[in-house]
Amino acid sequence: MTSPLVRWLAGISADDLAAVLSRRPEALDRPQVSSLTDLASRLQDPDAVMMTAGTLPLPALQVVEVLQALGSEQHEARAGRQRGPAVGLDQLAAALGRKPDDAELAATLSVLTQRALVWPDGDQLRMAGPLWSAFEHPLQLGLPAHALFEGAPAAALYEIAAALGLPRGRTRATALAGVCAALADGERVRSLIASGPVTVRDLLTKVAWEGPLVIAGYYDRPRNGPLAWAERHGLLVWDGWQHAQMPSEVGMALRGPDWRAPFDPLPPAPELVDVAPEMLQRESAAAATTAVEQASALLGAVAATPVALLKAGGVGARELRRLAKSVGCGEPEVRLWLELAYAAGLVGVSGMRVVPTEAYDGWCAADPTGRLLPLLRAWPHLPAAPLAGEGSAALVRDALGMAAYDLRPALLQAASELPEGRGVAGGLAEVLAWRLPMLADDPAVLDGLWREAHLVGAVAHGALTPLGRALLTGAALDTAISALLPSALAEALFQNDLTAVVPGTPAAALATLLDTAAVRESGGGAVTWRFSPASVRAALDAGNTPDGLLADLRAAAVGGALPQVLEYLVGDVGRQHGRVRVRAVGCVIHAEDPTLVAEIAGARSLRPLGLTVLAPTVLASTLPVAETLAALRSAGYAPSGEDAGGVGIVERAARHRVPAPRRAARHRPPRTPADLSALAQRLLSSYVDEPEEPAVRPTPMSVARDVRDHAAHLTAAQRLLLIGAVSQGTPIEISYTDGEGESTRRVIEPAELDGPKLSAWCRLRDDERVFLLSRIESVSPVG
Repeated sequence: MTSPLVRWLAGISADDLAAVLSRRPEALDRPQVSSLTDLASRLQDPDAVMMTAGTLPLPALQVVEVLQALGSEQHEARAGRQRGPAVGLDQLAAALGRKPDDAELAATLSVLTQRALVWPDGDQLRMAGPLWSAFEHPLQLGLPAHALFEGAPAAALYEIAAALGLPRGRTRATALAGVCAALADGERVRSLIASGPVTVRDLLTKVAWEGPLVIAGYYDRPRNGPLAWAERHGLLVWDGWQHAQMPSEVGMALRGPDWRAPFDPLPPAPELVDVAPEMLQRESAAAATTAVEQASALLGAVAATPVALLKAGGVGARELRRLAKSVGCGEPEVRLWLELAYAAGLVGVSGMRVVPTEAYDGWCAADPTGRLLPLLRAWPHLPAAPLAGEGSAALVRDALGMAAYDLRPALLQAASELPEGRGVAGGLAEVLAWRLPMLADDPAVLDGLWREAHLVGAVAHGALTPLGRALLTGAALDTAISALLPSALAEALFQNDLTAVVPGTPAAALATLLDTAAVRESGGGAVTWRFSPASVRAALDAGNTPDGLLADLRAAAVGGALPQVLEYLVGDVGRQHGRVRVRAVGCVIHAEDPTLVAEIAGARSLRPLGLTVLAPTVLASTLPVAETLAALRSAGYAPSGEDAGGVGIVERAARHRVPAPRRAARHRPPRTPADLSALAQRLLSSYVDEPEEPAVRPTPMSVARDVRDHAAHLTAAQRLLLIGAVSQGTPIEISYTDGEGESTRRVIEPAELDGPKLSAWCRLRDDERVFLLSRIESVSPVG
C-alpha cells in the first residue's frame, strides 16, 4: 500500500514539492531521485530527519513533542508498522490551548510540512518515524497505563484494582481495562491522591511536573512508605529494577484539566539601544584592522617556531600562552585566529606540529584586504567554538564546535532583522534559543559566538555591520573589507631612539625588511620595530651588506632620510662584521689582523673552544662551526661563516612549510530553484499510485530452523503446522503456559518470528502479543 507520505507528496503542488526539496537538500546528495517513493525513503532517513529537527525553531519543536506525547499510545500498539500513529488536528490544538484554525499553529505546522517532518493525512497529522522517539519523555509524561501494565502479572492487576475500589475482574484483560479506565478518570485520580498521606501527595506532585521517573530506592520501600502506597494504587509502576514510572494519565490528572502544553509561536523581543551608523563603521573598521594585525603576528610566530601539539591532539594551554605573549593579545583571540587560519588552509599539521602551509607565503604578500578575506570567509561555518571552552585545547573538534557551525549563520540572520539604527544591549542568546533550541542550549557557546562576531567586525555595539551583512549574503565581501581597511603603508618613520614606527598596516615588503633588521616590539594601531647591534648583525648574517641595507632602509623611510644614530649603528656593525671569519674545516678561525687572532686565542671565555694557534692569523677550534660562531658572538666578536671554499655563508631563519590542505566541501553545491522546480514537475508527472504490496512473509526454511532450535519438544506434525502458520500468516490454536505457570488455549495469527520469540495477534487478548516457542505446549488447527 502506498505510504501516507508518498500520497501527500503526490497531492501537493510542484511549487510546494520544490520547497520541500530546497529545505531538505540532503535528500538530493545521493544519486538522482527516481520516484516519489525513492524521495520519501530519503526524507525518512533517521540521521537526516534528526539533523533537520535540530534546526527547527522552538514552536515547531514544541509541536513535535506534543504529537509524540499524543501518539505514544498508538505508537506503542503499532510499533514497527508502516503507517505509524496519527494525531487529529483538533487533538493537537486542544493540547496547546489553541483552535484548529489558529493562524500561529498553522504557521508552525507549515514549517514542519515544508521540511516533510509532519504532513496531513485526511483530517489527521502524521510525523516522520524517527521523531516519534525524539524525546525520551515527551512533555515530561510517562507511557500510557496500558503500556506500563502490559507485562504485569494478573495478581498484581487484581491488587491494584482492589486498591482503586474496582470490582474484581474475572480475567486479566478485564482487570487491566478497569485499571486503565480508572487512571484515565482525572477527578477520580485527584480525589484518590487527596485522600492519601501528605508524603504521597508531595512525591506524586513533584513527579507529575518534573518527570515521570522516580528512583525506586530513593524513597523508602516499606509497605507503609509513599512509594509503596503509590505502587499499590497503580499511580507509579515499578520496573522491578531501578525506577518507578508514573502513567501519563496520572501525570495529566495531577496537572489539572486547565493545563496546556507550552507553545511559544513568537520570538522573544530583545532590549534595543540606538546605534549611529558612523559608530558601526568606526568600530567595525577598528576590529578588522586589529584582526589583520593579530592574525599576521600570530602566523609569523607560528612560522618562526612551529607549535607543538598535545599527545591527545590539539594545541595546549602552554603553547597558547606562549603565542598570546608573542602576539600581545589574549588567549581567546589566539584561539580564534588559529582556528580561522587552520580552516582557511594557512596552517596545517605535520609531525605533531602546527606549521604554515605553502599558501601562507602568498597570504603574507597580500594587502590587508587579501589577508582578512580568507579568514572571514572561513568564520561563518567554522566547526569550532574557540571562545566557549576556556582552558581547553585548540584545534580540537567536539559537539560544541558542530553546534557553532549552524549557530553563526543564525546569529547573523537574527542581527540582520533588527530595526535600522538599533542594536541589542545584551546579545541575542534568547533569540537564538528560540530559533535553534536544540543547538543553543549552552550559554557559554552563545556568549562566545557573540564575542567572535565583535572581534571579526561582523557586529558592533550590538548591531550588524555592513561587513556582517556581506558575510550573511556572501556577496561583495572583498568590497566591504576594502571599505574598512586602509591601504598598506610602504614607508616607516625612523626615530632617533633607534625605532621605526608604521602608523597602520605595513606592506609585506616593508614588514619583511624591518623584521630582517630590527625586532618587532608592538602592534595595534601602530607597529614598532627596534634596531640593535644584534638585529643589524642578523641582517648582515642574512646576506645584506651595510651599504645595501642602508639603501633599502632609506627607500622605506618617510622623506628618504635615516637618523644619524641608525646610520652610525649600521656602519659600526658593518665594519666589525666579517673581520673574523669562520671556515668549516673542522673548525678553523682566521683573520688578517695577527693582534686580533692573539686576543681571541688568549680570551678566557673562549677556552671551551680548545683554540690552537695554527698561524699568526689562523686558529683551530675543537667545536663545530655553529658552536664556534655562537661562542665568539657571546664573547663580543662579530664573526661570519665561510664554506670550505672561503665563500661567506648566508644565515637565514629556517622556513617550515607543509602543503596547503584541500578542504573538502561539507555539502554539494545547492541546486538552483529552476532545477528543483523541474525535478518536482518530473516526479509528479511520473507518479503512479502503487497497488498494495503483499506482506513479506519469512521463508519456510528460516522458520523451520527457528522452530527446530526452540520448539523441539513439539511433535513433528505440530512443528509442521506451526511452520506453515508462520510462513503464511494463517491462524492456529495453541496451548500456552505463561510466566506464572498458568496454561491457556489461544487462537493466534502469527506475524513475525525472531529466533525464540513469536509475535502474533492474540484473539483472546484482542491485542498483539509475543510468545516464546519454548512455552507453546501444543499446536492444532483452528476448528
